[in-house]
Amino acid sequence: MKHINWKILIITTIVCFVPIILGMVFYKQLPEQMPVHFNINNEADAYASKNFALFGIPLLLTVLQISCCILSDWKENQEMHKMKLIKIIKWFIPILSIVVSIIMIEVPLGSTVDVRKSISFVIGILFVLTGNYLPKMSYEIAKGKIYPIPKNEKMYRKMTRMLGRTYVVGGILILFSILFEPIFTVIAIGLLVASTLIESVYYLIKK
Repeated sequence: MKHINWKILIITTIVCFVPIILGMVFYKQLPEQMPVHFNINNEADAYASKNFALFGIPLLLTVLQISCCILSDWKENQEMHKMKLIKIIKWFIPILSIVVSIIMIEVPLGSTVDVRKSISFVIGILFVLTGNYLPKMSYEIAKGKIYPIPKNEKMYRKMTRMLGRTYVVGGILILFSILFEPIFTVIAIGLLVASTLIESVYYLIKK
């Protein structure tokens, strides 16, 4: 019988509704067109109606969060429910939703919030935590849940240990990059993505 982790599902769903409450509080103070996307230099380059920005985006993220939790739990077994990595991943969308909504509200109100630093901080922390717990996922649990996957447990262990270190180092680099110019964040993320692809392909084709 499949098991849905209702506690995590309900709590994270409630958190996803926090941006909607913030939108109701600041609704009258905000312009009819609100920024919904920013470039690396913190400049708004895409706008949407106030109702969509304040309510539509949070609702879409809420639906996505519920779907991800249910689909994830449907494929998991009891052992996976106890893993901290799974719990961390389930909190990503709710936290990101709050951060993004706060930014979209603060910028039109005249705040000098640094979008690049705020988002980079969340992403950096996520990679550090993921890298710490990734090697702890057993090969048996990963089979059928992660694709593609190395053909044997030995290669899988080597891959997850290597990726774990890469995620931690990459996450730390992203966090440190917020102290410097935007280009350093781009470089840090680029190095992390490239390293992840190279390492994954190497262990997938290695016999």
